[in-house]
Order: sequence, then structure tokens, then C-alpha cells
Amino acid sequence: MEGIFLRYAVQEDAEFLFNLVNDSECRGNSFNPRKITWTEHIDWFREILLSETQKQYILMDGITPVGQGRLEVSGETCRISYSINPERRGCGYGKALIKLLNNAAVKDFQECNRCLGEVLKENIASQKIFEELGYTAEKRDKYFRYSKRIEYCKIDQKLKQKMGGYWADRVPNIFHESHWVAA
Repeated sequence: MEGIFLRYAVQEDAEFLFNLVNDSECRGNSFNPRKITWTEHIDWFREILLSETQKQYILMDGITPVGQGRLEVSGETCRISYSINPERRGCGYGKALIKLLNNAAVKDFQECNRCLGEVLKENIASQKIFEELGYTAEKRDKYFRYSKRIEYCKIDQKLKQKMGGYWADRVPNIFHESHWVAA
């Protein structure tokens, strides 16, 4: 998928995220199926934008936002949550988004070496995505916990550090959000 990239969420994304989080399928696949009020959403979003342990991203296809992903770091682990616009589901965006979030985890939380996602047993589409990307499933009572080491991303960070000099200033551009193209 060419032209697919992540960018950091900004205040102007509040309405897009609000509509996405309250989509009926999204609510049905959430651990808390209750609709979110605008006030709750704005308070939550303000906290996310200021957080040092969480990052909110918008998945873009060219100039069109098609989904959202969030990372929350705790120690060496980043928890992934994501959703795709209803009109774009089933087109491969979820898989691309998870790949991009793996790279973002290393870029934005350099201590992170593992990503995990928790998926309700009824959410077959998300289960397939995590499994196709090599995540290991751990069965829980009402959900699956998917986990994957992401050390391979750190190789790029170490290479960047070893390069030094002229290239050290240019290599970080590879990790810039506009260049996080899904493989």
C-alpha cells in the first residue's frame, strides 16, 4: 500500500477520533462497549496529547485519514489499540497500521522491545491481523493477548547511532512519520 503513513494526532483530529470511537462496530469490539460523550472524549484527548507514556496517531492514505492507532508504554512494552474507518475496513489498512505502530513504538519509546494487543474473542478480523504479523496469542477468559518482540526495529536505531557524523543527521528522516510507509 503506497501512500500510507502515520502522523501524530493534533487537536483538529478530535472530531474524527470521536466519530471513529463511537462507531457501532468499534464499540462492539471494545472492552467497554458504552458510547463515549463529547466531554469525556475531549478530556481524554487532551490528556493523550500531553502524555509522555501514550501517543496517538492518525493513519493516512494520501491526504485522507483512514484510521487511528494508539501506543501506551509501560516499561519495555507498548500496548496497541487501533481502529479503521468503517468505509475502509477489510482493505488491508489494519495490517498496515499495526506494522507502522511497531515502528512507531521503537521511534517514540526507545525502551520498548515488545508490542501487545488485546482482542476480544468475537473480533476475528483483528485476531487474523495480529496472527498474520507473527504475534503470539495467549488465550484469556474473554480475549486474546497478542505479543511480539520488536527488536528488529532497534537494529535501525543502533545502526543510526554507529553511523555518526554526516549520516547521523540524515538517517533520522527515515523514521519521520511521513516516511513510515508500510512494508
